[in-house]
Amino acid sequence: MQIVRHVDDYHPFRGGVVSIGNFDGVHLGHREMLRKLVSLAQSRGVKATAMTFDPPPVALIAPERVPPRLSTVKRKAELMESLGIDCLLVYPTSREFLNLSAQDFFEQIIRQQLQAIGLVEGPNFFFGKGRQGDVNLLAEMAESQQMDFEVVSAVEQDGMVISSSLIRQMISQGRIEEAVHWLGHPYRLTGTVETGASRGSGLGFPTANLTDIHTLMPRAGVYAGVTEIEGRHHPAALNIGANPTFADNNFKLEAHLIGFQGDLYGQELSVDLLSFMREIQKFENAAQLKSQLEKDVSEIQAIVSSRIVQ
Repeated sequence: MQIVRHVDDYHPFRGGVVSIGNFDGVHLGHREMLRKLVSLAQSRGVKATAMTFDPPPVALIAPERVPPRLSTVKRKAELMESLGIDCLLVYPTSREFLNLSAQDFFEQIIRQQLQAIGLVEGPNFFFGKGRQGDVNLLAEMAESQQMDFEVVSAVEQDGMVISSSLIRQMISQGRIEEAVHWLGHPYRLTGTVETGASRGSGLGFPTANLTDIHTLMPRAGVYAGVTEIEGRHHPAALNIGANPTFADNNFKLEAHLIGFQGDLYGQELSVDLLSFMREIQKFENAAQLKSQLEKDVSEIQAIVSSRIVQ
C-alpha cells in the first residue's frame, strides 16, 4: 500500500475505484465500506483508493470544533492495508478546495484528478461548498458518466449507528472495551519515550513515559494494553493521569511493559489499549502502591494472554 500526499504522485492509481471520507479510527462502519471498495475494484481489475483530507475540512471552516483524532495517517494506512486498500490519498485541504461547488468537485477532483471509474460511499456523504452535494446527486453524476457507484448502509451496534464521534465519547469516558468493539481493533496511542522521575524503577516497575501523543487520550485511570517490540508482544500496565501517591498532578501516560528489558528513550512507541482496569488511587505509602501494581500486572497479563496470540 502507498500513502500519497500530492495529486501529482497519484498517477499509478488513476482510473480506479475511490471512497472519500475522514475515516477517523477506521471503525467497523468504515471497514464495511472499504471492503466493498476493494471488492468492486478487484471485480473491475483496478486499484482501490481511500481518499482523506489533511487537515480535515472542519479545521478551516470552524477550527474551534475540530475533534481530537482517533488515528494518525500512519495508523489509518496500516488498518486500510490489512483490508486490501492499494492507496491512501491524503488530499491537502485549502480554502480554494472548500469553495468548489458540488459540480466542480465532481469534475475537477473525481473525474480529472482521480479519473475514477467507480465510487463507494456511505449514506451520509456530502461534498462541495456548504455540503450542497449528497449521495443522491453523486449517484446522478456517476450515472451520467457511466461510473460504478455504491452506497454502503451504515453499520449499527446495540441499536446505534457506529460513528467516530460516539467512539470518541466512549474513549473520553474510559469505556475502552466498548470502543475497541466498535472500532474492530485495539485503540492505539503512539508517542515518544522520554525520561521520567524513575519512581517506577525504584518500585520494581520501570515505566516508559510517552509524550507527543497526537490522538485522543482517555480519561484518567489504569488500563490494560499491549505493545509490540521487535516482533514480540509485551503486556502493558498503563497509568494515564496524575500520580497522587507522589503528589505528582501532571497528566501523563506511563507504561510498564511487562517482561521487557531495554532502553527505549527517544524512540517512538505504540501501545494498544484493551481495557479500563481501575481508577487512579492515592496510596498511603510506596509499599501499598507496589502491592496494587503487582495485582494490576497479574490481571493485565491474563487479559492480554486471552486476546493476543504470541
